[in-house]
Amino acid sequence: MLRYLPEILGLVLLTLVFLLLPGCDDRPGEWSMIIYPDRTDRTRFVVTPRFKTFSYCRESALERMKELQIEKTGDYECGFRCELSGDPHRMNVCQEIHR
Repeated sequence: MLRYLPEILGLVLLTLVFLLLPGCDDRPGEWSMIIYPDRTDRTRFVVTPRFKTFSYCRESALERMKELQIEKTGDYECGFRCELSGDPHRMNVCQEIHR
């Protein structure tokens, strides 16, 4: 059993490298965080683009809402591949929206 330990440790290390490697690129992500300070007014929102994953987007949205103290009154969405117009009053079009 002990004589196979170096090979097992090598395989484990190699597996970890391949699992962590995709997160090391510099390309911007395709998820955008959309925060609504007032959940009843969808015309007012703030967009922060370029999250790598939905999970990062969601975590950031929840943290930001807590910082702004709007956890109870606001809302958020995470959009995938959104077309950002640059106009803060124009709704963004996304391929997918998740909460």
